[in-house]
Parts: sequence; C-alpha cells; structure tokens
Amino acid sequence: MPDGSQEKEIPPLRYSVKGKRMRFFDAQGVDELVSICMGLAQEMWVIKERQAALEAIAAEKGVVLPDDVENYEFAAETRAALDTEKLAFIDRIFFTLREEAESLAAEPEDEPPPPAMP
Repeated sequence: MPDGSQEKEIPPLRYSVKGKRMRFFDAQGVDELVSICMGLAQEMWVIKERQAALEAIAAEKGVVLPDDVENYEFAAETRAALDTEKLAFIDRIFFTLREEAESLAAEPEDEPPPPAMP
C-alpha cells in the first residue's frame, strides 16, 4: 500500500476511442444515425421517467395538471436557460456526426472535445 507521498495521478477517461471505429453497416452515415437515435432514446427515457414520477406525485396530492401545463408560459430568464440547455442537448445528440466530421478534417492525433454532460 502506498504511503500517499507518491500517489499516481489517474488520467481522465477518454470520451471517445482513438483508432479504427467499429462499423456495423456498409452505408456511410448509418452507424452515426443509429448512434444518434440511441442517444435520443436515452435522453427521452429519462424525461419519460421523470414525467411519470411528477404525474404520480401530483395525482397523490390531488393536483390536476394537464390544463396548467398546456397554458403555462415560462419567464424570460427561464426561457433563456431552457434555450441554452436545448443547444447543449443538440450538441450531445449530434456529437457522433461532429466527431466524424472533425476527425476527417483534423490530424490523426487530434480529438474533438466531448459534449458537456448535464
């Protein structure tokens, strides 16, 4: 067991893999499209679970939400924050295509930055 004076610094995990990428489909772009769809499915499932929890909590408390949700308007600062989050969401979803485009234009050792995770 190390005495703590010479602890090794653990390098951060890579977000993407260098080297040859696995290809499952011959047609250009299909693998990237499948990756985007899986990213969207993951994001949507999180939202679906959260919404189900909120609806269950509201029902337990006797709150009726459908009309309130349909007619709700966000405050300007909330709308701005949501718009910023939306852009980050789009960046995460299309990371695969951006990574592919940047890898074609970059040197082999360069790597595009990973998207910010929420």
